[in-house]
Amino acid sequence: MGDWDKYWAKKQNIQNHLYDRISVLYRELILKPYLKKYISKYFDEKSIILHAGCGSGQVEEEIADFFSIIGMDISKNALTLYKQCHIEPNLILGDISSIGIKNESIDGIYNLGVLEHFSEEEIHKILLEFNRVLKSKGTAILFVPPEYGSTVVFFKCVHFFLNSILKKNVYFHPPEPSRIRSKNCVKRMISKSGFKLEEFNFSFNDLFTYMIVVIKKID
Repeated sequence: MGDWDKYWAKKQNIQNHLYDRISVLYRELILKPYLKKYISKYFDEKSIILHAGCGSGQVEEEIADFFSIIGMDISKNALTLYKQCHIEPNLILGDISSIGIKNESIDGIYNLGVLEHFSEEEIHKILLEFNRVLKSKGTAILFVPPEYGSTVVFFKCVHFFLNSILKKNVYFHPPEPSRIRSKNCVKRMISKSGFKLEEFNFSFNDLFTYMIVVIKKID
């Protein structure tokens, strides 16, 4: 079982933990409306949008009625959870660096907390694939935690306490080698991938958890 299948298998069994209860509140009160704001800003209703690395799909109930969402994830366990949140979902089991969709066939792409788990080389390959499947002037909205984001700082402290002091060897998610450190880091990330930077935002609206990176396909 891969790292992500293990992660989502664990998620199926810890729904009553304090961490998960806090996560539910964060998703409902902050992340869902923030995502809806960006999706509505950049896409017309009925646009075909790929959620690349969709996980359990618990953030998109408010947009699913207005846009045609395709969920894609590498984990079968994640997609099993996704099906519990959505009626007749359109899902793809696969790797976002090799998307099983034909060229220039979708209007947009988005994900939340995905790219930071890949190396720069892997991110470049993923962005090239995003470019391939997007229509002319298509847009990708990427929620990426920065190195100095509130949740990153929090989990660094928790991991230090659990692992360095208590010697527990506990981690809440797979490694994040590519957290954003600056706007120049983002420009380097998207260079030579056929995109231009449309918007770059880090604000209190989501309690400083994500850097919002919006990129548009260059014709």
